[in-house]
Amino acid sequence: MNYLKEKTVYLCGNIKNAKDDGVGWRNEITPQLNGLGIKVLNPCAKINGISEIGEQKIYFRELIEKEKWKQLKYDFWKVVRSDLKCCDSSDFIIFNYDASVQTVGSIHELVVAQFEKKVILCRYHKDQLDKFNPWIATFIKEHHFFSEWAKMFEYLGEVNDGILDTSLWVI
Repeated sequence: MNYLKEKTVYLCGNIKNAKDDGVGWRNEITPQLNGLGIKVLNPCAKINGISEIGEQKIYFRELIEKEKWKQLKYDFWKVVRSDLKCCDSSDFIIFNYDASVQTVGSIHELVVAQFEKKVILCRYHKDQLDKFNPWIATFIKEHHFFSEWAKMFEYLGEVNDGILDTSLWVI
């Protein structure tokens, strides 16, 4: 049926406090998403020259250390707008939740996505259930939680084949 062909996904998850700036998991799943014909919006890739990793991460850290709040707000706002625009432009969201890492941007994106009634799929880690923030459960439908990427892609395959009720997706 190819229901997901030409749809767009935004890859939401921690960047600032992630060991690899959140690049690894995004690069890992992007080929599978592309294989379903899904366009991927990746906040770790520069979008219109805007990013929060690499040299930009160092720049933002320097502004914080020098307490240049006005400049930080002005410059980082471009990152926020870019990420939220990606969220707005997407048909659905994949949220890779690492409960051991504090995040603000991802939560902001989840609030926006929920407000826009987007499908949000959550990949979580079973070994972090003791740290799982219950607020996360309020953004995501109970059948959209996956402890393994393979299970999420099995689900996406069923959606793509029209096996599941695609009207729930509203895309």
